[in-house]
Amino acid sequence: MATDLLLWVVLTLPVAISWPGHNAYPFAVLLAAIAALGAAVAVSRRYPLASLFIVVALTAVDGNFSFALPVVSYLVGRRMATVKPAAIGFLTIVAVATPYVLVDAGFIVWTQMAGVLTYAGLFPWLVGRYRRQQQDLVAAGWEHAEQLEREQRMAADQVRLRERTRIAEDMHDSLGHELSLIALRAGALELDPDLDESQRAAAGELRASAGAATDRLREIIGVLRDQTDAAPVRPVDEDIADLVRRAKDSGMAVDLDHEGETGALPPMVDRAAHRVVQEALTNANKHAPGAGVTVRIRHAEAEATITVRNAPPPAGPLPTSKPGGRGLVGLTERVRLAGGTLTAGQVPGGGFEVVARLPYAAAPAPPIPESSTDRRRLVQRQARRGLITAVAVPVALGAVLGGTALAYYAYATASSVLAPDEYARLSVGMERAAVERVLPDREWLDAPAKDDGPGGDCRYYRSHGDVLRARLDIYRLCFADGRLIAKDVLSRPS
Repeated sequence: MATDLLLWVVLTLPVAISWPGHNAYPFAVLLAAIAALGAAVAVSRRYPLASLFIVVALTAVDGNFSFALPVVSYLVGRRMATVKPAAIGFLTIVAVATPYVLVDAGFIVWTQMAGVLTYAGLFPWLVGRYRRQQQDLVAAGWEHAEQLEREQRMAADQVRLRERTRIAEDMHDSLGHELSLIALRAGALELDPDLDESQRAAAGELRASAGAATDRLREIIGVLRDQTDAAPVRPVDEDIADLVRRAKDSGMAVDLDHEGETGALPPMVDRAAHRVVQEALTNANKHAPGAGVTVRIRHAEAEATITVRNAPPPAGPLPTSKPGGRGLVGLTERVRLAGGTLTAGQVPGGGFEVVARLPYAAAPAPPIPESSTDRRRLVQRQARRGLITAVAVPVALGAVLGGTALAYYAYATASSVLAPDEYARLSVGMERAAVERVLPDREWLDAPAKDDGPGGDCRYYRSHGDVLRARLDIYRLCFADGRLIAKDVLSRPS
């Protein structure tokens, strides 16, 4: 409010200072005009185009209000988000003011007013428009920086979540596998006939403890594991053959059937294949203890197929075994990230089968979001487009005004020509009505003041309509009491 008040005072000073010296309109009109200027400043923030219309209208009351036009035009460009309303506003001013100025003041005054509108209106508006585009680019830059900071924080959060998932995967895949082997060995000891009852009871307690530890591990995984982000983790430092051999040494009835040869697999594919076999053996040992398991690996031309099938459990699942399903969920995501597919389910006869198809070429990493970069580029394109439009509007309007001025000047010149032979036939003393029958429709545009002639009502006409000729004769005809009282030839440059 203080800024607007100061601006109003500054814009009012030229009008208030000059009013006593040369203006003849009443003081009340001056006060009303100054109040209207204050209203224009007050609405310039919310309705900048309305303030422009008010100031242009005030210039009809006092030309000194034109000192406010550059300031208001600059604010229009500075405060309006788009170019189109301002362009329509300037064109409206030209369309409304042109007939009034031409009829009331003539073409010369109209060209002067057009120049004022161009230099005091369009150019300051262009500067304001440039400043707004510059501010938008700066704001977009800060927004881009803030978004980058947010993305960095999000990336850090994702790293932490992936680490939690990695811990959960390692605990489930490695510790769960080892606990299952411990339970298997304890179960074998429990069934050993060479042990006495106390030793078999201790082996049973060990097996139960291993099963309880597996259940607690599953609960901990529920806290640590992020279901939405299963990041691949590095498997234990062994291949599938070593994994099968270790399971067999633990007492598991497992066979490996390997067909075909291939080169070194991509790390993502190799880790996924190892995890598939490890998880399938863990599930078979947990849900079908004592059942035979077959691991088949087939290398085709473009992909490897890993199949792990177990027979039905001989005596049913152990009492401590509980279906979890988390391992298969993690496997499915891991295989998907490697570009493959995983299926798992019951097979005829009561067994269970896990089949993974993994291509040799690992799946490409998902693209990095570039929303902030796209936003910045969009703002830059909008700024360039806005600046081009801002330059094009005054150029186009100047071309329209210039073309209109030239067209009107050509028309007025052609309409103010009195042929030399027609002028020669006129004589002093002729009736005015007879003289006017041969006169053209318009007077010469650059006619001097009426009081420069010998007296009476004087009119001025061109001797030819060629605007390219450097010199021409101007015919002056003066009338009084209904008759022609003087005729003169004035030679002036065109």
